[in-house]
Amino acid sequence: MSAARGELRGMRIRRVLSSLAVAAGLVAGAVPASSAPIVQGPGPGYFASDNVEWLGVLPLNTDSAGAHLVGKTFYITSSNSLRIFDVSTPETPVQTGILPLPQQPVFAEEDVDTNGRILLISTLRSLYIIDVEDKTNPTIVGELAGVDEHTYTCVLDCSFAYGSEGSIVDIRKPTAPKLVGDWAKGATIQSTHDVTEVKPGVVITSTQPMLMLDARKNPAKPKVIAQGSNPDNRFLHSNLWPRGGKERFLLVGGESGSGGCGEGEGAPFMTWDMSQVGKTKTFTMTDEYYVTDGLPTEGDMPVHSFCTHWFDPHPSYRNGGLLAMGWYEHGTRFLRVSKDGKISEDGYFLPTGGSTSADYWITDEIVYAVDYQRGIDILRYTDKP
Repeated sequence: MSAARGELRGMRIRRVLSSLAVAAGLVAGAVPASSAPIVQGPGPGYFASDNVEWLGVLPLNTDSAGAHLVGKTFYITSSNSLRIFDVSTPETPVQTGILPLPQQPVFAEEDVDTNGRILLISTLRSLYIIDVEDKTNPTIVGELAGVDEHTYTCVLDCSFAYGSEGSIVDIRKPTAPKLVGDWAKGATIQSTHDVTEVKPGVVITSTQPMLMLDARKNPAKPKVIAQGSNPDNRFLHSNLWPRGGKERFLLVGGESGSGGCGEGEGAPFMTWDMSQVGKTKTFTMTDEYYVTDGLPTEGDMPVHSFCTHWFDPHPSYRNGGLLAMGWYEHGTRFLRVSKDGKISEDGYFLPTGGSTSADYWITDEIVYAVDYQRGIDILRYTDKP
């Protein structure tokens, strides 16, 4: 494509987004907040362990892989919009605002990041900076054309945006974002997918190998201070270090779309020991957990498209604990990490005709299971004695 044609296409896309943003403002101003259309009663079919209760499904965002909870506000994207929900009463979320925003179908922004004031979405060859302080009227306030990576992560309270493939964008002035660096420059890595700010100014990349970056002194040129790798060079999808890096174990998920989901076939959930980072500048895998294909009456599924996806630790996670993970056709898996990093399963929710992308703890008991086919399944988890 020539530069002139590319610029013309970009102008057309920006006109469409501008028009939709205006429309979103009109919609938000004209329609008062109301409870979302929760489907209850018999509802869509499912199988579940006895400690998981299905409360209903919100049949919106049926192609979403990206959400974020800040306080009592839930932000979620899809291929057509950004929606904002008040989840003060999590069983009946209330939509407060919507911003129509075209994104790639199925590949809408994953792991959307926000501090509750600024929200990041990259799509259609641009990074968009969205003002979400007014929960009834999210508004695009900045755009950086030509920058569109798989995910973007807020760093240093959304002063900078780190892209999954390396770009570093200065967003201290949200209306005028600037490309200022490349964290991947000079690094020998493969299979880039996501980055996570594990504590202020410290970032871990979901690459092979994983890199721990220190952005505290110079966010535009972060330093590699540690790394961890697998001998088999497996694909690493995402990572979280609970309690801002105060835990011994980093939590890491893979992703795979080939073979089965069992050991040697698919992708596992993993724990990585971070206790020697200060001495050896390395971290190593401790344990891995797979699911297996099987009968739904026994907590498994006979078919799958991919294995493992986004996960979320329980609010009480400390020295190990509970987490919920979206595992595509294998639904939501409730996993427990022991204080020595070993992984076991505590429960499951298997939707029929579903493909669970991500899970989010809204309270100590309520989980939103975001599904590519069904929307948002609302679950209540009761911890085992």
